[in-house]
Amino acid sequence: MNIKIFIDAEKYSKLAMKPYQLTYLISSLFLLSATACSLASTKGINNNSSSLTQVESRRDTQKPSTKTATINIEGEKTTVSLELYSHPLFTTYFPNQDFIPESVSSGEGTTVRFYTNFGGTKNEAAYVQLFFPGYANTLNQLKQSWIEGENGLLASNGWRIVEVVQAATHPWAKEKIVFHQPEKNITGTVYLGEVAGNAFYVVTHYPVEYGDGFMPRANIILQNLDINSLNSS
Repeated sequence: MNIKIFIDAEKYSKLAMKPYQLTYLISSLFLLSATACSLASTKGINNNSSSLTQVESRRDTQKPSTKTATINIEGEKTTVSLELYSHPLFTTYFPNQDFIPESVSSGEGTTVRFYTNFGGTKNEAAYVQLFFPGYANTLNQLKQSWIEGENGLLASNGWRIVEVVQAATHPWAKEKIVFHQPEKNITGTVYLGEVAGNAFYVVTHYPVEYGDGFMPRANIILQNLDINSLNSS
């Protein structure tokens, strides 16, 4: 901010006769200029701060905490209530009357399971699981360290591969493995995903007799799954 100072000759001659008055006047004008600049700067900072707050507020309210969805269960259309599940690694919606979410973290990684709670009865054999390993940046690393081999997810659980599909079923999925466990009459799918250089997997696991009611509800979780960029700072 520039402030121009104009002093006419007559006033200047009088001021010249009284130096202390001239000094006082000049000091006052500089003080006024500095104060005006400071106020302008503070206003700019306040405006920027307000803009940032509004942006963060919009991010926080971008997704509603609840919503509804219509699904087809055994040939009938059913409306279900959904609740937002927000985690540092992802967000999704789940039918809050049919699933109970639980999260566990360790040095190996983070696991979130949505257990079925049909009719108020929790069944730990029917769930949707998301696993984010502590170290796996590519699909190959994920397969070698967590999926394949004697100690991998499939062999250690006795899951027999029925089909491997390379085409992505969901935007975040790169590959899916359909499995069956005949001894326990369990079926399901392992989805392999990779987002922003971080690999993870998602599992649907349920008794065969749950199929008609489980998968339409489980698909809501998968379809609404939004993986956060783990490399973002």
